[in-house]
Amino acid sequence: MEFKLKGKITFSREISEDIKKDIEEVLKNSRDIFLKGVPKGKEDEASKIRDYNFQGNELLLHIDSGTYARAHEAIMRLKKPIMEKIGKKHKTGIRNIVIEHYEISIPAEKESLKSMENIKIPECEKEIDYINNNIKIIFKNIGDSELKRNIVDRAIKFVKTHLESEKEKDLTYDVCAIEPGTIVSEYKRKRTTIFKEDPTDVAEKLGWVRRFIGKGQWFYTPPMTKLFRTFEELIMEECIDKIGFDECLFPKLIPLEVMYKMRYLEGLPEGMYYVCPPKRNPLMFEEFVNEMMIKKEIPIEKLRSLLRDPGYVLAPAQCEPFYQFFDHQLIDVDKPIKFVDKSGWTYRWEGGGAKGLDRVNEFLRIECVEMGSPEFVEKVRDDTLKYAEKLAEKLDLEYWTEVGDDPFYLEGRKKEDRNIEFPEVPKYEMRLWLPHIKDERKGVAVTSANVHGTHFVEGFSIKDYRGRKVWSGCTGYGISRWVVGFLAQYGFNYDDWPEMIKKKIKKLPEIPKVINWP
Repeated sequence: MEFKLKGKITFSREISEDIKKDIEEVLKNSRDIFLKGVPKGKEDEASKIRDYNFQGNELLLHIDSGTYARAHEAIMRLKKPIMEKIGKKHKTGIRNIVIEHYEISIPAEKESLKSMENIKIPECEKEIDYINNNIKIIFKNIGDSELKRNIVDRAIKFVKTHLESEKEKDLTYDVCAIEPGTIVSEYKRKRTTIFKEDPTDVAEKLGWVRRFIGKGQWFYTPPMTKLFRTFEELIMEECIDKIGFDECLFPKLIPLEVMYKMRYLEGLPEGMYYVCPPKRNPLMFEEFVNEMMIKKEIPIEKLRSLLRDPGYVLAPAQCEPFYQFFDHQLIDVDKPIKFVDKSGWTYRWEGGGAKGLDRVNEFLRIECVEMGSPEFVEKVRDDTLKYAEKLAEKLDLEYWTEVGDDPFYLEGRKKEDRNIEFPEVPKYEMRLWLPHIKDERKGVAVTSANVHGTHFVEGFSIKDYRGRKVWSGCTGYGISRWVVGFLAQYGFNYDDWPEMIKKKIKKLPEIPKVINWP
């Protein structure tokens, strides 16, 4: 690493010639000060004063260094010997030390540089040097308080940790017997005509949907809702009922303790909505209401003070309550469990990734979860996928199924420190083709079929009463995305839709009558 610092030491009075001579004596001996603690053989990497200048009551310094006795440490090391030299003798003190410009170059492999493009490093600027394969972090006007908070070393550690993590493959790649992204099955449509417009744009123009005020949320009007319910019925009849799942109603407000046991907080903590329950103090909330009435705006700071710490998340995976239900339970793998939930919304915080109808923060899904022997779980997972593919073929929807690269329970994770059994293929993902995307063959993921191995049964201490192996698995049928994929290929003309859909719908409802919309 290379460190290039421009800084200044401000004194309590104008620097006279006598004071200047004494300070220069310290600077000439600075090499000994900077070499303190530097390993033998690494002396060339210690700090060096390249240039200095006196202006009024300031000492201006240019200091360069390698990894050891870094430049920002060096300027701070000068404080004590300078004060010992001039403090009592000249009745002069040091008022402030400021680093005006500090450039740190961190070497990186060429492949890792791009991964830093969208990474923001707190309290500094960042440049990527593709010619010399460096990440440059630049601090401006940092003083004593920032240096005491150790922000420079923390920023360096942040960058190096990120670069190291880029070298490591996600845990999925270590677990998978088949390369993630491999297509294992596909179907080409038989009909010749195809819709080629963006279904989100058309749905908005027709009034089938309207953007809600919340990011990544939509209001689905009667025609779209009818299509949602139709696909929900079809998936239940054509896929889930054939396998024999029992319907349950899963909670959607999940305590953080459950997410911790699932290890979801390790992999994707930034992808959830956190819920803060309020304090039960009517008088305090009365102040909040009064302030709101007077200011005619929501007093967010006041509200924040009335909320407890985050205690829950809105369900991001939908299957979370299943594992908590069996927490520390003994089961019989000869009597395996198959539950299905279709009782409400699922929530994921997509941030800037939320767009259109296919990538939303709030979506409908049918979630199937199973638990039993490894053979049972893998067969059920495979059946849920097989019937989804058959349904797409009956509807003449072009699709492909690939080995997933991001099973939700492994997403973002690099290591597994427990003795967990994983399946050969943790996840299959089925995608419906989106013909309106011209540059490449893109699909929307409509069915995610997962086997977890012992990941969750270990986390929740679930065992077979005779000590046999217990595995779990889940399959999510994304209703929202099935509808998007269907409309992307068939369009919005009811007469063009397959009979299987029209028999269910019979007659499409109309959009609400509003004068100035859609």
